[in-house]
Amino acid sequence: MKVKTKIISIEGPFALVELDCVSGCQDCAARGLCSNRRRSKGIFRVLNPVKAGPGDEVMVDVPEGRYNKSLIIMFGLMLLASVAGMFLGFYAAGYMSLNRSTGGILGFFLGLAVTTVLIFHRFKKNSLYPEITGIVEEGDDHE
Repeated sequence: MKVKTKIISIEGPFALVELDCVSGCQDCAARGLCSNRRRSKGIFRVLNPVKAGPGDEVMVDVPEGRYNKSLIIMFGLMLLASVAGMFLGFYAAGYMSLNRSTGGILGFFLGLAVTTVLIFHRFKKNSLYPEITGIVEEGDDHE
């Protein structure tokens, strides 16, 4: 989804933009990033690779496909590691003098914890943010 909007302010590599809510807001993949609380407008934090400034009118791309793909990969890996940890814990429990169900439960949570830490440490978090793709019109505050 691409929308035209104005920049409110700049915060490091991000810009805050105000978007008019449209009928598709309920189905938008990035609605969790929006500050809309049942108002007619929502404030988004978006990546600003084009170095646009406050007051600039810009095109913002909400990368729904990339957003959905990233979440599927993250949670898929967490599920896979949890199940693998459960099986490893189940079979390794005998070597650690634990009953198998306790070993499976410990393995499940250990696999989940290790994968969660690795994913959030290495995952490119910026892929989850909408991004400014171009400046339509420079505002008065532009440098």
